[in-house]
Amino acid sequence: MGRMRNLERLRTGGSGSKMTLGVPPPRTPSGRVYRYSPNEDAHPRHFLLGEVNANFMVVDAARSRMKLEPRSPRTVCPYSGYVGLDAEFNHPDDMKAAVEVVKHAAMSDVEEMLASAFKGLNSRRSSRNSLVRIDAKVSSRPRPKPRFSRRDLLREMECDHCGRDYGVYAIALFCPDCGAANLRLHFSRECKLVGEQVELADTLSSDRQEMAYRLLGNAHEDVLTAFEATLKVAYLYALRQRPEVKAKPVKNEFQNVDFGRDRFSAFDFDPYDCLSADELAVLRLNIQKRHIIGHNLGVVDAKFAEQAADAKIGETVHLIAQDIIQFASIGQKAIDRLDEWICGTTSQTLLNPPAPVPDGPAADKKDHQQMTDTEIDIDVSSMAKKIGTWIATTSEFGLPDPIGGDDIEQAFAGEDARLVEEALAELEAEGLLTSTALMNAKFPRVRPTLDLFAVFDPVVAGYTPFIDAGELIDLILEGKMESVPLSDLHEKTSWDIRRFNPAVSYVIGLIDDGRVSGETGSHPYPVRYFSVAAADRVEMRAFLKRTRGS
Repeated sequence: MGRMRNLERLRTGGSGSKMTLGVPPPRTPSGRVYRYSPNEDAHPRHFLLGEVNANFMVVDAARSRMKLEPRSPRTVCPYSGYVGLDAEFNHPDDMKAAVEVVKHAAMSDVEEMLASAFKGLNSRRSSRNSLVRIDAKVSSRPRPKPRFSRRDLLREMECDHCGRDYGVYAIALFCPDCGAANLRLHFSRECKLVGEQVELADTLSSDRQEMAYRLLGNAHEDVLTAFEATLKVAYLYALRQRPEVKAKPVKNEFQNVDFGRDRFSAFDFDPYDCLSADELAVLRLNIQKRHIIGHNLGVVDAKFAEQAADAKIGETVHLIAQDIIQFASIGQKAIDRLDEWICGTTSQTLLNPPAPVPDGPAADKKDHQQMTDTEIDIDVSSMAKKIGTWIATTSEFGLPDPIGGDDIEQAFAGEDARLVEEALAELEAEGLLTSTALMNAKFPRVRPTLDLFAVFDPVVAGYTPFIDAGELIDLILEGKMESVPLSDLHEKTSWDIRRFNPAVSYVIGLIDDGRVSGETGSHPYPVRYFSVAAADRVEMRAFLKRTRGS
């Protein structure tokens, strides 16, 4: 049995048929990985874990609020506080992806061994006059490595206790790395966004006052929405910790100070006990003001006029930027008290200031492509990345066209020849190119594989072939295409040939070889056409599920 070269690259221990394999999980555009809480009651369970701020210093005052020492081999569920080993938090989609990666590596090893065996068999096959003739052939179009798309979540945070970057849905209670309570950090993020809305309203000219009022109204409503949601999350967490407390399903009680206070009284806790009488009055007034804006188009009614001395029935309720900021500040004070109650200790304000957080999901910044424009997602030397970038940049058609050793020598004339040779070998070991040694040539002739374009195109061109392949599959499936000339499929897109070819090559890799025409023999496409059968449509839908997530 030959060497299992591709599987060995995934090996983390063992040997032979007893290898232990490790597959790194796919990453989001910002470099985070999917995590999934093993606690079935921790809705929505899904969250993201990023890197640690390298410049962050953990101070002793923060450790008293942590469930774990940061960077330990355990994870904290940000929604429920459950603590478990990192492996317990593996996301089901990532485990499926790992199986696909191992399956591809194993099949590639088998194909390589068969190709080697058949090559020898063909060279020794029977003569023309023999009763038996053997003609063995292995497909010249190996399938590319499976690729998987992961998306960032809207709420991106950096723990102000341990410096860990993470992403959650809406509101979470704890940092997944150190377990420190992060409610105050979440609400602070909302206050920051509200402040930006207020600033934007202030920049509008006098002839756009209606729009300015709308912006201020939205900002004001956002404060109460975030305040209510945070109180609700904390209350439901407390119920899970105290199952002996029986309570009715939560409705909108936390839009009212007295009703919310009554809910928390079951735990002998008052989230408003930190507010002065004046602050509590301002909070009550602004909660009522939100109801007027949201349910009465901002027109003052009798109930609100009783609470606000300067309000007149039938007039539009006044919205002043400073009042909104004050509303958010009072809400932050109450949430800080809630955070202290959950954690059992007081948080020192800004122990370490959090890094600026982007205003939207990183996935939206680049058409849901998998990589940022400064990161090449492959573990090779800088010289290998430099050569890969050069090949992807100079490729005219995005096809495995040969690149002469002389061209490589000319392009990297100022580089150490040994480093260039090693970089080419690295790229070949990663399956990004194939090489053929030439007599009296400094460097081999190479051909890029589809995987090279998959790795480098997001960086050099701003698009990802396997994501684009999904769009082509949509056209094929929605159009119920059974015979697909590549020229016709290309016309249905607005892409140039360089973008189209790597994407369509992914699609071709899903089609049975018997339904794919031979090589074109000339440009611009990898093949002339292919036919689509039921089995191919099944493969295409599986590809979409794999690359877009379940």
